[in-house]
Amino acid sequence: MKTHAIIGGCAGLGGALARALIEGGDAVWLADDPAALPGAPEGPRLYPLDLADPQAPARFLAAIAGAGKGLDSLIIAASLMQGAPLEEWTVADWDRAAAINLRLPFLAAQAAAGLLSARAGSIVLVSSTATLRGQPLSHAYQATKAGLAGLLRSLAAELGPRGIRVNMVLPGWIDTPQTAAFWSARSDPQAARALIDARIPLQRHGSAQEVAAALRWLVSDGASYVSGAMLPLDGGDTAV
Repeated sequence: MKTHAIIGGCAGLGGALARALIEGGDAVWLADDPAALPGAPEGPRLYPLDLADPQAPARFLAAIAGAGKGLDSLIIAASLMQGAPLEEWTVADWDRAAAINLRLPFLAAQAAAGLLSARAGSIVLVSSTATLRGQPLSHAYQATKAGLAGLLRSLAAELGPRGIRVNMVLPGWIDTPQTAAFWSARSDPQAARALIDARIPLQRHGSAQEVAAALRWLVSDGASYVSGAMLPLDGGDTAV
């Protein structure tokens, strides 16, 4: 049995992954904003976490260590997506997105490295196809997701000699609460979604369970020689 720590996404990708890992017989610690925890799946040990607090990742990892648990993988699925015309963005908007989307993964990796090196574990960053392509209005989201690609490379280079693999997945259009909120804000959600689905080679949105299956493989022994990889999970969207 392996032990995994997941930060963020109780009602989205993180929750789907937690279910998949628990069904496979593993132990899961799941941390998220207190308001998101009621939507968490049954089974994982839940930990309230202020995603924007720079001290929170270290406290979460210390709680796992204090419980006498080793750690086999850290998955960071926390994400904040905001949209506004360029002129309406504030410094506070930008700083909160940077704190959750980029600073949090760095601090969590920093706090987890000692635990993971004892088990030759892995870190998986959940990013987005926004890493590879542009989109208007969501400036901080685009910039921070692109920044995760640089963090991936530096972590893989430094932690590889310690036996820690670091990878990143790039989900595209996936059915999650965050995506549902995005479509509901459109004047004609069904028409807007249909345009996107027509562009995707597989002609549909993906499911959280499909992303969870790929994440589960990345933290498994079957991916023991995979590190520094960016894996698109987008139905072929960024390939065409």
